[in-house]
Amino acid sequence: MTTLHELDHALTQIFENFKVMAHALSFQAICELSDETTVNLQRYPGLYKIDIRNSGEHQSFKEWYAWFRSEWVQDAYERKFTPNPKKKRVAAHTQLVEWIPLYIGKSRYISGRVWEHINLKLERPTTAMKLKERTNLTGQRFRLSTIRVDVSNYDLIVPKLESALRDLHNPLLGRQ
Repeated sequence: MTTLHELDHALTQIFENFKVMAHALSFQAICELSDETTVNLQRYPGLYKIDIRNSGEHQSFKEWYAWFRSEWVQDAYERKFTPNPKKKRVAAHTQLVEWIPLYIGKSRYISGRVWEHINLKLERPTTAMKLKERTNLTGQRFRLSTIRVDVSNYDLIVPKLESALRDLHNPLLGRQ
C-alpha cells in the first residue's frame, strides 16, 4: 500500500515534468481575432494564448506597457469581470517584441471561450477580456494561438500545463 508521503513525492516529480513539458510545447498561431470565422473553427480542447501586436510606436517595453496600462485600466472597465495586469508577469518582460502575450487560458471548447473574450458584454458576470466593449482599443490587433490537448485526464493535466505555460510566457493579464 502506498503512503501519503510516497504519493506526495510521486506527484511532486510528475508536477516538475509539467515545467519541462511547457518548454517543449509551442502555441500555434491560428489567426487574428478579427477573423471570427477562423476563431469559430477552433472547436477542440486545449490551451489558448491571446497576444496584442506592438504597433511599433514605442521605443521600449516599459514605454509600451505604460501606454497599454493607461488604456486597459480605466474606471469604465473596473469591477466588470475583466482580468487585470499582474505586476510579477509584467516585470518579467524586458524586450519589446512584435506580439506581446496578454492572456493564457484553457477550455474544452476553445472557440466558445475565445468568443467570450471577444464579444461578451461588460455587464456579464463571466470573467473575460471583453475586447469589443473596450472601444478605446479599437484598431488594435489581437492574435489567437492554441495548443490542442485532447486527453482523457483533461481536468488533471490541462490546469497544470496552463500554469507552467503562464510561468514561461508571462501573459500580462489574468487571475492567477
